[in-house]
Amino acid sequence: KNREVKSIIANALKISEDKVALNDDRIFTIAIEGSEEDKLYIDDIEIDVVSSFGNLEDKENIHTIFVKYNFEFKFCIFKKIDLQNGLELQKFSFENCDIKDKVDLNMSEFKSLSFCDCHFDKNTNFSYMKTLKEASFSGCNFKNEVDFANAELKNNGYGVFSECNFEKKVNFTNFTFDEDMNGLFFRDEVVFNGAKFLKKITLSKDNFTQKDIKFEKCIFEEVDIEGDFLKTKNISFKSCEFNQVIAFENETIKNLTFGMCIFNKGVYFVFCNFFDVKIYSCSFNQPASFYGSTFNMVPNFSQSIFKDSINLVNIKTNFGFEILNNTIDNIDKPRDEAVNDFRDSFRNFKSTLIKDNNLLDASNFHKYELYCKEIELKNKKGKTLKDIVDKWQLFFYRKLCDHHTDLLKVFHNLLIIIMLFSVFSFVLDKFKQPSIENNAKYHIVQVDTNESYIFKEHNKTTYNFLSLNIEQEFKNLDNLLSKTEIYFSLGFVLLVTFVALLNKKYLWFLLMPLFVGVVYCIGFPMSFITHFVIIILFACTFVFIMVFDSKPERFLFVGVSYIACIFTLLIKPSLMFPVFGSFLEKDTNATYPLLLSLSVVYFILVALVIFSLQKTARKNSIVPS
Repeated sequence: KNREVKSIIANALKISEDKVALNDDRIFTIAIEGSEEDKLYIDDIEIDVVSSFGNLEDKENIHTIFVKYNFEFKFCIFKKIDLQNGLELQKFSFENCDIKDKVDLNMSEFKSLSFCDCHFDKNTNFSYMKTLKEASFSGCNFKNEVDFANAELKNNGYGVFSECNFEKKVNFTNFTFDEDMNGLFFRDEVVFNGAKFLKKITLSKDNFTQKDIKFEKCIFEEVDIEGDFLKTKNISFKSCEFNQVIAFENETIKNLTFGMCIFNKGVYFVFCNFFDVKIYSCSFNQPASFYGSTFNMVPNFSQSIFKDSINLVNIKTNFGFEILNNTIDNIDKPRDEAVNDFRDSFRNFKSTLIKDNNLLDASNFHKYELYCKEIELKNKKGKTLKDIVDKWQLFFYRKLCDHHTDLLKVFHNLLIIIMLFSVFSFVLDKFKQPSIENNAKYHIVQVDTNESYIFKEHNKTTYNFLSLNIEQEFKNLDNLLSKTEIYFSLGFVLLVTFVALLNKKYLWFLLMPLFVGVVYCIGFPMSFITHFVIIILFACTFVFIMVFDSKPERFLFVGVSYIACIFTLLIKPSLMFPVFGSFLEKDTNATYPLLLSLSVVYFILVALVIFSLQKTARKNSIVPS
């Protein structure tokens, strides 16, 4: 019978009979062995379940032999191994073998299976394969895709994998690891979907060459993520469950995502430096801590549930409005949903800090809430007038004082407005209309057009082109208006208002034609337009400088403001507080109508800035308010 078995195997595999050895044990073990210098070439091994169970007792054939006996292959080269669905095989071992074509062990069952120092050149399928006693892959190299989905591999107290290299995609869907992953080296994508890690595993950059590492619906009994792995990889855990404490200290985390995960033990990130972290829709069943950590990006903790305490003391955030806006733009979901997710995240942080009586850090996250509100209003469709006003109010306070969180910023804005008023006052003072008693001094000649020419020394002529004598020109204003002009002006105003109400989108574009039309129809003097334009120019210049986001340009304006304010303080301090200038100036004729009007606008802006300054200082003070 032994000779018959050897003959069947030799004929089926197209090898010499002397390469086949039978070891008489409780179950025959068939050993097929080549040599290291001259490996034995074996043609396809294709065994199907129908042929194998056709006649197991009466007549031996290649199909029944593969089912009934143990096999050992050493120093062999296989073209293909195809042991098809449903086969229940004995002990198979492959040592120093090369498989040139595909390996298909799908749904096969072995008492024992081992591959030692083997090379797989094509796709390998171990899905739904089962080993009853033990499985071993040692020193193997897989050059193409490998599928371990739903495979059940017993390790009998020893490791299943040791020093295995996977050069292409590997699928571990619903696979159970009962060992560490130190013996696995991945050079391409790895699918961990529904995997269970029953022992402690270590995630190291030495085991993973690819940038993105994803775990989905996995269960971890214990996982250790090395610092270099956190720095260099994009790690994603989605719908995973962690049954051990997760603790990191003084680590730099480049890209980490926990989505819809359950943490049954504590989570501690202490003095960590985050560059991209997303923790959304997670459940923390034990304490969580981010003590002293720094977020260099927008943290997303939306819809997360903290069933126990959370420590957010001394956390730092290094991102602004533009980074938040760009982050929301890059999220693959409707913009309004993304904005609400971030608002929810910031609100959770703020509420936690308020409960801990940490109002300083809480105000910082309230600021981010207002950022989200501004972005929401900016992209809202069908805005009401209230929405428009709220949006610009949020914009103004963000630029002025970063919602009362940046004391230095609001102080610099105060210096900028003082500098602007000083410059405007100095320039306008050169064009003011001299008083009547100075006519002789400056040889002023009054002409019929009410224009004044000031003849100074050395035949130099200065023309009063700004027409600044508004007080004199308004004395004759009653003579300039007729009933026809008044009725026409009122009709024009009503027409513009009616058009604006029909289509609010163009409301802002109609304000300027409205103003020009009224001025033209009523026939206001040129000085009125001059005053209005200068005052608007002053206010707009301040707003224009205030909204600068470019650090070099803002640094330039702030530097000039410091210099201008120092000179103003030393030379003419009354300009800083023009309302009280009459108490500080000996010359009571130092002002004139335009400068007085400008002073009122300046005073309103300064009052607004000073109010923001004191509120910001109070919010940033350690002294309770």
